[in-house]
Amino acid sequence: MIGVIADDATGATDVAAALSRAGLRTALALTTDLARWEGHADALVLGLKTRSVPAADAVRQSLEAWEALAAQGAERVYLKYCSTFDSTPDGNIGPVTEALAGRLGTRTVVTTPSAPLHGRTVYQGHLFVGDRLLHETHMADHPRTPMRDSSVPRLLRAQARWPVELLPLAVVHAGTGAVRDRLEALGAHGAVHVVADALDEADLDVLASAVRTAPVVAGSAGLVGAIGRASSAGSHAPSRPPAGRTAVLAGSCSHRTLEQIAAFRDVGRPLYQLTGGPGQSANELADAALRWWDGLADDAPALIASSQPPEHRASAPEGMADLYEEATGLIAAGLAERGLRRLVIAGGETSGAVVSALRTRVAEIGEEAAPGVPWIHDREHGLHLLLKSGNFGGPTLFVDVTGDVPGDGSGAGTGAAT
Repeated sequence: MIGVIADDATGATDVAAALSRAGLRTALALTTDLARWEGHADALVLGLKTRSVPAADAVRQSLEAWEALAAQGAERVYLKYCSTFDSTPDGNIGPVTEALAGRLGTRTVVTTPSAPLHGRTVYQGHLFVGDRLLHETHMADHPRTPMRDSSVPRLLRAQARWPVELLPLAVVHAGTGAVRDRLEALGAHGAVHVVADALDEADLDVLASAVRTAPVVAGSAGLVGAIGRASSAGSHAPSRPPAGRTAVLAGSCSHRTLEQIAAFRDVGRPLYQLTGGPGQSANELADAALRWWDGLADDAPALIASSQPPEHRASAPEGMADLYEEATGLIAAGLAERGLRRLVIAGGETSGAVVSALRTRVAEIGEEAAPGVPWIHDREHGLHLLLKSGNFGGPTLFVDVTGDVPGDGSGAGTGAAT
């Protein structure tokens, strides 16, 4: 069984979708408490909330996650991080990779954020988003992990204790044997982190063939999807969630999520903006939003958002992001108590807060609403959740997944402090 550790909830669903797409029966766990899980899977993805925590905490939680995966039969681990390499000079990609490598007894780990399906490619060690270098995109102003360099080796060296080297595209194009030879040579010279160039799925397939049985591999959903293709002998078909009323809870400040919110508003569907003020509690914000929800028509899809343009969020008082995440978790729990069974959540940190509030432990991977955005089925609580990374999905995703029930615009509201 392939074991995967993801550093946030939406990253976990992205990688689980890639493995499911490859034909593997895939389960998604959102807790390390798997002792009572009796399911069967070809791949088990464990989603943490470690992207933005202190590096020491991320290392501890990731090692605990590995022990949980190993207890379920995993023999090797894939560390999944975001395809935009979201991190800081302190971590957490480098420290966690090194901790897992030490625990599993390997000294060379191939890593690449390349995910051609999502427009992420790596050439000469530089990460591109579409045709732009990473530091030229909106990620330069990310409120938690601003990415102002596009060189993956340079970014990794800032947070790693062990040597970082590049596996250039020319070697990848020379084939699996050439990649293995180069990895052996780099390992003999002390390289631990080997950043691999990859421009397309064929490049990832070569890398996957070379590292398929390696104890530790790291990267985005791109490379593990290729490993899944190399490992799969089945054709598991994911299920489709039942129709029903849907709520969208958005916390991401990414450009794409803001577009999706605008499209939802533009077709006249009810939208509530969470707006906190000094001294407000998460409970007060959540209660106000739920009162607004209770005033809507019984079949009306609706969107509750704390998302703001990055320049607005950057000027918000300290701690406001955490307040919004806690409030959104409380809102999700309140909606579930009211009988809602379909929830769409946008943003990695927001998704982590929601699944924690809903006490989701293990879920089955279902049909994708967009590439890398699968529905997941929490059978224990009867919930169908769509956990969306901020940058994923087309501009009309929120409109598309909430069904054909039109709003009349009269439900628009705000949680502005009074």
